[in-house]
Amino acid sequence: MNEESRTYRRALRVTVIVIVALAVIAVPVGLLVAGTAGLIAAETGVLVAALAGLTTQVAMVIAHDKPAHVMAGYVGGSWLAKMLIIVIALVVLAGIDGFHRELFAAFAVTGVIATLVVDFSVIRSARIPYVDGGSK
Repeated sequence: MNEESRTYRRALRVTVIVIVALAVIAVPVGLLVAGTAGLIAAETGVLVAALAGLTTQVAMVIAHDKPAHVMAGYVGGSWLAKMLIIVIALVVLAGIDGFHRELFAAFAVTGVIATLVVDFSVIRSARIPYVDGGSK
């Protein structure tokens, strides 16, 4: 396993930990703020954040060692799939009476920002060479 692979796997692992921690926080906050409706909204927000953060990372773990055009297909396809799922989820959730939109938005945005911070910090600290030392 090369450094690039380790970096993408590290980002995936840390993101899972962050999403689980956010879910653990969302349970009591959702219940305290709005009861069962708040719990469902908070956990749905965490789920959307997990979908947003993890799909691209999984695509990178799978496709980083493939040719650039194939990797772009994986990443672009995963992005399109998650956007479609998120838009459909938002349309469905907008029609539900009693859904606590503020808690949903708070946890979804917090989770997405947290996954972006993980991506940035892991990639920034990676030691991936720009050139291949074996090529001449």
